[in-house]
Amino acid sequence: MKKVKNILGIAAGLVLAIGPYTFLHVCGENMKMGSEMGDMEMGSMAAGPACHGIPVASLITGIALVLISIISLIASAKAENSSDSKIDTFLDFVRIILGVVAIGIPTFIVGVCESVHMHCHMVTRPALILIGVVVGLTGVISLVYSTLANTANETKTLEKVASEA
Repeated sequence: MKKVKNILGIAAGLVLAIGPYTFLHVCGENMKMGSEMGDMEMGSMAAGPACHGIPVASLITGIALVLISIISLIASAKAENSSDSKIDTFLDFVRIILGVVAIGIPTFIVGVCESVHMHCHMVTRPALILIGVVVGLTGVISLVYSTLANTANETKTLEKVASEA
């Protein structure tokens, strides 16, 4: 479970970091107006805050997600099957927060442009929301799983102590 959540975190973090600069692009410097406008770049005319804010915020969030996933991989390798890792629990909470931030980038933190026909509105926004939901749910599921594993371990310990008495 720990390796899966961390590999998923690394993949989601890379998509968050690289996506808005490539296939999840927003309008701005990369969008051409057309040949009749003499290859004028739309970025010089209509690039709003979302055109610059979404890629930067996604890059920061994606790098943070990759880093916590790598730290979690290292911590879980050193803990060797210990489901009682406080570091892992903390990183799961951070993972949930980063999921909420990823959802918030195109919705309430930065937002997208007004035009519903733009790429950022039709592709970037739903993709970032989906990535945020997956990252957040991964953190929640991991917390629930580790809590249940800790409860089971405590129950076994109590039963062992009770049988010895």
